[in-house]
Amino acid sequence: MMYTPLLILGLLLVSGLLFGLVASRLKVPRIAAYALAGLVWSQDLLGGYFGFDIASWSPLLTNLALAIIAYTIGGSITFDQLRRLGKTITFCTLGESFGAVIVVSVAIALYQPDINGPIWILALILGGLAATTDPAMTVAVIHQYRAKGPVTSTLMGVVALDDVLGIILFSVILVVVTGASVTDAIVGSGIEIIGAVGMGIVIGGLLAYLGHRVRNKRFFLPMVLSALMLSQGLAEVAHVSPLLTAMFIGFSARAVYQSGGDRLFAPVEFLEELVFIIFFTLAGAYFSLSVLQQGLDLVLIYVFASVAGKMLGIRLMSRLAGAPKVVSQYLGFCVVPQAGIAIGLALSLMQTLAYKDMGLLVVNTILASTLIYEFIGPFTTRFALVKAGEVR
Repeated sequence: MMYTPLLILGLLLVSGLLFGLVASRLKVPRIAAYALAGLVWSQDLLGGYFGFDIASWSPLLTNLALAIIAYTIGGSITFDQLRRLGKTITFCTLGESFGAVIVVSVAIALYQPDINGPIWILALILGGLAATTDPAMTVAVIHQYRAKGPVTSTLMGVVALDDVLGIILFSVILVVVTGASVTDAIVGSGIEIIGAVGMGIVIGGLLAYLGHRVRNKRFFLPMVLSALMLSQGLAEVAHVSPLLTAMFIGFSARAVYQSGGDRLFAPVEFLEELVFIIFFTLAGAYFSLSVLQQGLDLVLIYVFASVAGKMLGIRLMSRLAGAPKVVSQYLGFCVVPQAGIAIGLALSLMQTLAYKDMGLLVVNTILASTLIYEFIGPFTTRFALVKAGEVR
C-alpha cells in the first residue's frame, strides 16, 4: 500500500489531537502529548511497521511552523518591554548562554569520553550548542496556560535573544576548533545576523503598511502567511537565519503598526494549536531508539550539565541585574527546552569539522538530548510558571 504524505500527516494530526484532548483532561502540557503521539508513529514503532517516510516532505512543514512561532515571539516584544526589562533580559540571556557553555564544556572535559580526537574540541563544540533554547516549546506552554507576568515577559525576550547569541558563540567556537580565520567567522556570522534583522525589518514594515490600508479582515491571515513564506525562501537564498528573519518581521510589524498591531497577530492565534500539533508530532516521529542508546552516558551528562549551567547562570546574572526575586528563582526552569537551532548548527558540523567521527557523535548527542527535552521541557516550564503565579 502506498502511504502518501497527506495520509501520514492526517494520521499524525488525528493522533496528536486525541492525545492532546486527553492531556487537557489530565491538566498536563499538551506539547508533551503531541510529541508522544508522534513517537507512536516513529520508525521504531508503527511508522517502521507501515513503512512511513516523513524525511522527504516534513522539513517544509516544520520550517513554516517554526517561522510562525518565531513571528509570534517577535510580535510579543515591544519597545516598552525593552525599556523596562532590557537590562534583565540582556543579563539573563548572557547568564543562560555562557553558563551552559562553561558547565557543559567542563563536564565533558572531566568525563573524558572515548573518542577519536582531542577531548577539548568535543567539549567546546557541545558547550557552544548548549547555549540555545527551543522557542516553539516555550511559546506553546505559555499560550496553553495563558501565562502573564514578569517571568513570562522576561522569558520571551530571553528566548528571542539567546538564539542570536548562540549563533555568534558557536561561530567563534568553530573558529577555535577548526583553526579558521577569526575575521571570516566574525564577518560570516555578522552578515547572517544583520542580513536576517534587516530583511525582517523591511518585510515587517511592508506588512504593517499593508495592514493599515487593507480593510477586509479576511486578508490578514493570507498576508501574514505569504510574508512569512516569502521571507523564509529569501532567507535560504541569501544564507541568513530564517528564524531571526521571522522574529524581526513580528517585532517590526508590531512596532510600526503600534496600537493596531493585534490585527496582524490575532489571525495567527487561530492557527496556533494546529501549528503546535504539526510541529511536535513531526518532532516525535523522528524518535530513534538507536540514536538515544548510542552514547547514552554522554547524552545524559550533556542534558544535566546544560540545564545546570543555564539555571546557575540565570540565577547569578538576574541578581546582578536587580531582577525581581520570582524571575531569579523560576526563569531557569523555563529555558530547559532545546531543539531547532541546536540541531541545525550540529548538522552544519558534518560539512565543516575535520573530525568526521566526532561530528557524527555530536549530531547523535544533540538529537538524542532533543528527544529528552521534548518530554521534560514542557513540565519544567509549566512548573516554573505555576510557582511564579503567572498561570491563569
